[in-house]
Amino acid sequence: MKLTGIILFLLTAVTLAAGEVYFIPGWYSEWKNYSSHRELIQEIFPQDTIYIRKWDSNRLWKNAKNEAADFAVKLAEELESKDTSGITIIGHSLGGRIALDCAAVFARKNRQLRQIILLGAAGKISSEDIKNCQAVSRMPVINIFCVDDNMLKLFLNKEGVHPLGLAGLPHPEEHFLQYRMKVPDNHVKVFQVPVIHRSTAEPFRETAAHLSPHYLKRLQEAVKNPDAQKYIDLPALEEQTAVDAAAKDLYPGFFKIDEFDGWKLYKRKWPEKFRINSPTGRKFYFTSESTALARFSEVISAVKDQ
Repeated sequence: MKLTGIILFLLTAVTLAAGEVYFIPGWYSEWKNYSSHRELIQEIFPQDTIYIRKWDSNRLWKNAKNEAADFAVKLAEELESKDTSGITIIGHSLGGRIALDCAAVFARKNRQLRQIILLGAAGKISSEDIKNCQAVSRMPVINIFCVDDNMLKLFLNKEGVHPLGLAGLPHPEEHFLQYRMKVPDNHVKVFQVPVIHRSTAEPFRETAAHLSPHYLKRLQEAVKNPDAQKYIDLPALEEQTAVDAAAKDLYPGFFKIDEFDGWKLYKRKWPEKFRINSPTGRKFYFTSESTALARFSEVISAVKDQ
């Protein structure tokens, strides 16, 4: 099978080729001790030198996103002096956004990395981001996503986007492997607690590092068990609908303000947000009232024209 052959090539290359691995954690990562992460990454890449690259992430979310973009440029400049073809970048959460921005820099300069690995990647992902990853990664890009990652739901669905780490790509891509990570039952409740306003509390520190050890363990499984087909080539179209339906709000308070032929428009007063429900259960989120109303009007016009 072609896909299995690609993964076996990846496994062989990881086993034989020594290089450097840069793990980039996400938001509020300056607080956390990543020694256990380093050990696990070393098990996955036994011959490589492992670097944990923390960055100035202990900021408000909006400011942290800006800082992440700046750090990506700095990291890319730092790595340019090395043989980048032997470098693997692993980005978790907002660190995944940093990995994608690094890929964009290397794509513009026609440089290659050994591999890009995304774990619960945060932020809006464009087709250009995917093309850059495919262009600069000598080995297949790996994306590990989790539909039950409530941290991504809480902070990113309210921005009206489905992050790559929550839903994955809706269709297969060449040179791009996807694996779904399932949350262990004993961890689900921890990540359903909205702690957005308790930034100094210990639960928030762990939630901000949302599931990073589990993402790494899933990566280890993917490398060791390339024939685990039930986790490969996700998601199919019908599963994408299930992913959208699973992105439930962590804040209550939505109320219906309009409806037409099975399509429903909802509003939440605080934090203000709008949602359109399709007849099949898909949910689309908006932070702007004018945008939500315009989209709902477009839906009504399209339904009437059918």
